[in-house]
Amino acid sequence: MIVEKGLLTKEEQDIVAKLETEMLSALTLAHLNFYKNEIKMIISQAKRRHQFFLNYSKEVNA
Repeated sequence: MIVEKGLLTKEEQDIVAKLETEMLSALTLAHLNFYKNEIKMIISQAKRRHQFFLNYSKEVNA
């Protein structure tokens, strides 16, 4: 997960940190799962963005 966090922008890192903090005070399992899923979605989008830029740079350099 540390490598994945390296793909995040500063704003995304701040949001993930806030969500992780909120997870500690979650009252129910539903709340915990919500925060966890939000973090997963943010990381997934960062991975997609990273892959897009890799593919784009390959096309430009080809």
